[in-house]
Amino acid sequence: MNRFLVAAGAMVLAVGCEGQEPSVKRECELEALDLSSCNRAGLATVQAEGIWNLEVTLPGLSLPAAMRLTPEQGQMLGFPLSQRQVEGETFFLGSSYLDEYQRTVTYVLAGCEAPAPEQVWGVFRRCVNGAEDLSGTFEAVRMQRRAGEQEAVGLERVSEVALPKGVAVGVSVANGHAFVAALSDGLVIYDVSVPAEPRKVASLAPQNDSWFQTWVKGQTLYVASAREGVIVYDVADPAVPKRLTVLPADGAVEARGLYVDQDRLYVFSPTPRAEVLIYDVTAPAEPALLSRHVVVDSIVSLDERPVGGVALGNRLYLGHWSYGLAVVDVTDPAKPADLGRFIYPDSTSRHVAVGELGGRMVAFESGEDWGAHLRVLDVTDPAHITQIGEYRLRQESTVSGLRLVGAKLYVAHNQDGLRVLDVSNPGEPLEVGYYNTWRETDAGRGESFLEGLSSVAVPGDGYVYGTDTSRGLLIFREQG
Repeated sequence: MNRFLVAAGAMVLAVGCEGQEPSVKRECELEALDLSSCNRAGLATVQAEGIWNLEVTLPGLSLPAAMRLTPEQGQMLGFPLSQRQVEGETFFLGSSYLDEYQRTVTYVLAGCEAPAPEQVWGVFRRCVNGAEDLSGTFEAVRMQRRAGEQEAVGLERVSEVALPKGVAVGVSVANGHAFVAALSDGLVIYDVSVPAEPRKVASLAPQNDSWFQTWVKGQTLYVASAREGVIVYDVADPAVPKRLTVLPADGAVEARGLYVDQDRLYVFSPTPRAEVLIYDVTAPAEPALLSRHVVVDSIVSLDERPVGGVALGNRLYLGHWSYGLAVVDVTDPAKPADLGRFIYPDSTSRHVAVGELGGRMVAFESGEDWGAHLRVLDVTDPAHITQIGEYRLRQESTVSGLRLVGAKLYVAHNQDGLRVLDVSNPGEPLEVGYYNTWRETDAGRGESFLEGLSSVAVPGDGYVYGTDTSRGLLIFREQG
């Protein structure tokens, strides 16, 4: 999903309402932008090619996006370039599309300064039928491997298999099979009993839906769906999945994430109610609803919604987007009780891993945004959560998955690939290995800010499994 277009589209297109004559204004042309105070000399060094991530800053809102620049044309914010002037001290790009009312919506970027050949700052503008509708600023950075890094340290790639189609965003591994979620292209199941030779055995295609995550308990598969909630399958024979039911039974919700802890299934549903659904899965194929919990002081209108989390020791740790990290007591799953939260400026809390390290309960939390990074939190007392450490790479690459196994944290870090951290001293995470999965030349790059390694699973069979949005399923082995 293109988060930029969803969020920017929610801001009212106030110009050129249906039925009016198109405006003759040209406020999204280069000549209409005031760049007189810019230091544009550095723009002459910019090579307008490759994949770029960018942050667009609007009044009260910042949004991540991506663009792909090629000699032929390229695309920006999900649409083909319709304007391109990049020469000398000029850096100007534009893309247009027709909205549902047949109005021409145009996005433009005009460079104002280039601190480096791979970095541009400047002016953003959106127009409807030529009249300005939104304006702000942008920062764009060309995506390349981090300086000084090679392909891998401490990890070897055992195998790789591209999906038949679709974007790989999530993986779970059980019973010698990998279950890969692929958004609108559904699910692909691979036999990985021989990790060096993954073999596709089945696929499932949804109708007008997106599938985000999978989880297997016993011989039952749970799939997080945008339109149906949780879809339950019997996968006793993974080559022939059998659809059993949909959760909840009383009406569809959006399920963004899943977590199974012993005999409980937690479903993280941001819409329509911003709730966590808790099921008893003692009988995995027949989930029984225990409760539907809404964090009591969260505000949906502020986008405070649960999108991920983990459970451990009768506590649920929620990535609750702009609300931050929320901790809930689930000792009695029929009556969850809110215990505390950790919030930080511009929170986009989503990915969480939790474990007991050094005699205290520690949560690893990351947002999913420009500038988001891993925070290490002491959550021993949920009413007084404190940050004790952090792990940062670069602002233009974000985190899309976390798995904690003992004192090792496995991080799916989008364009920075798989990162393995020694967190035996949680306040000072130490990187002990990495594998750079992202390559500029892979098909599909530059379409979304969230590209590269999108999830990670460590099932305990001696291998690490990941999904890459372009490369599909990758299987790694740690060295040393």
